[in-house]
Amino acid sequence: MKTSLLFVEREQAKIAELIELLVPLQSEWDVFFAETGERALQILANNEIEIVFSNADIVLPNGANLLGEIKRIFPRTIRFAMVPNLEHATIAQVSQYVHQLVTKPLTREHLKNRVVRTLKLKSILNNERVINLVKDTTTVPSLPEIYLQIEEEASKLDFSLPKIANLISKDPSLSAKVLQIVNSALFGIQREVTNISFAITYLGVNVIKSLVFYIQLFSSFKLTKENRKHLEQIWQHTLIVASTSYHLAQKFFNYKYDIDSSYTAGVLHDIGKFVLLNTNTYPQNVKVLSEQKFIDNLEAEQEVFGCTHAEIGGYLLGLWGFPHSIVEAVVFHHQPSLLETTDFTLASAIHFADLLYYLPSIDIKHIRNIGFERDFLTLIETFKRPKPFTL
Repeated sequence: MKTSLLFVEREQAKIAELIELLVPLQSEWDVFFAETGERALQILANNEIEIVFSNADIVLPNGANLLGEIKRIFPRTIRFAMVPNLEHATIAQVSQYVHQLVTKPLTREHLKNRVVRTLKLKSILNNERVINLVKDTTTVPSLPEIYLQIEEEASKLDFSLPKIANLISKDPSLSAKVLQIVNSALFGIQREVTNISFAITYLGVNVIKSLVFYIQLFSSFKLTKENRKHLEQIWQHTLIVASTSYHLAQKFFNYKYDIDSSYTAGVLHDIGKFVLLNTNTYPQNVKVLSEQKFIDNLEAEQEVFGCTHAEIGGYLLGLWGFPHSIVEAVVFHHQPSLLETTDFTLASAIHFADLLYYLPSIDIKHIRNIGFERDFLTLIETFKRPKPFTL
């Protein structure tokens, strides 16, 4: 069965360009076009549309944003907002409605890559074992209230940093934790930060949002004393990976939106382990199986649970409405090659940050001096062995 896509563009000339762009792909996709929001909703009502690409600022006669209405009426449809660039003023406003953002002009290769990656992710997250694990975990909390309030303020075009700082400051323990993390050596700030407003200005609202989200989520899970210790380990690991991926993103990404997203994805990359810790069989059963069969932890999770913490985390974040690019990074952070792209993605950033966390002391200078780089990578792949159990 072909994949069905809908493109929403106001101008006939733009639609003509899209048709020309998509002709070579007509054997793979059924493509629909609409010039207005009303026509787009009609097409969605009468067809099984999997993915919608729409201009970010198309509104309906009642003033509602089209993508927002699609989210409300057709929540299973994947929504892409087409924007001029990732610094566009409407991004903060529209990000609450969409799974992904794409910049114009679209190219055939980029468009196909986005669709293929999206469908691959969708098929993974339809895993019944993943759905049942999340559904049966009664202690998974909803989005924290302060996070939602910050999200609401940050989505405004004229959002106020003092208001966001005031929201965080209402919770003394939250404020202390944010400042503790900001002042850590991981961010490389040259002087001590004691002011939440300065912390937000330095790191950006999106990074602060991800910190607030994770701190509150961390404190709201109800776990045994033993599993609380494992959760502390996940927390420490997560912050280091998030900061490392943030620095990698500064080198490889051009837009602040992507750089901030890399920190958020790093903070959330192991959130699926929270759900597994509620099963009473994790991490003990995974550790035992890993040692018995000489397999790594990810393979052991697959055998024990029929899925991995990466898939569980991606599904959970999808339920909470996180951007598709972050969900994708969480799902594929162990195997970004499954995305079948040569681009450096959010999943790449998390993968390498995760790798660097566990990397033992290696004499890089010696490897370069003897020209062993390529052979070294081959050696790792050939002689890969199960690692000691880690969270």
